[in-house]
Amino acid sequence: MLTIMRNKEIKKILSEIKDQFDCGIKGEHLFLISKNDKVYIANPELQEINTENLKINNTGSYFGKIERAGFRLSIEGSEILDNPKKNILELTDEEFQAYMAGENLMLDEKQENAYKIIKYKKHFIGCGRVSNNVLLNYIPKARRAKENN
Repeated sequence: MLTIMRNKEIKKILSEIKDQFDCGIKGEHLFLISKNDKVYIANPELQEINTENLKINNTGSYFGKIERAGFRLSIEGSEILDNPKKNILELTDEEFQAYMAGENLMLDEKQENAYKIIKYKKHFIGCGRVSNNVLLNYIPKARRAKENN
């Protein structure tokens, strides 16, 4: 079950996004949270609908998850950032193939331990976390590229 987030909780997430990526998010959204700290965003007009007698499992788009290490954006969450300026990791063609197959990537250049927006060419493809110069892959198994054998 999802509950509408309080302004204080929303401001904390938006502040983390500002600190991590030096940006905000596009548009106005209603923020909802699940019991396992997954954050969803929906059209603010959802508040005007009487959902009291409805059983709704999920609504909106999965935006990210509150983790001990900070706020981790989903693939969709990374796409609605408004012009991120820092902590962006651009992948080569080879790295992109490995990343989309679900592999963690050893990074050639030294990177600070933090969440990074993953970019391939002109597209943001999600969010990963760098730890000890390894990009940890958070792409769900169901969304990974499969090899053609």
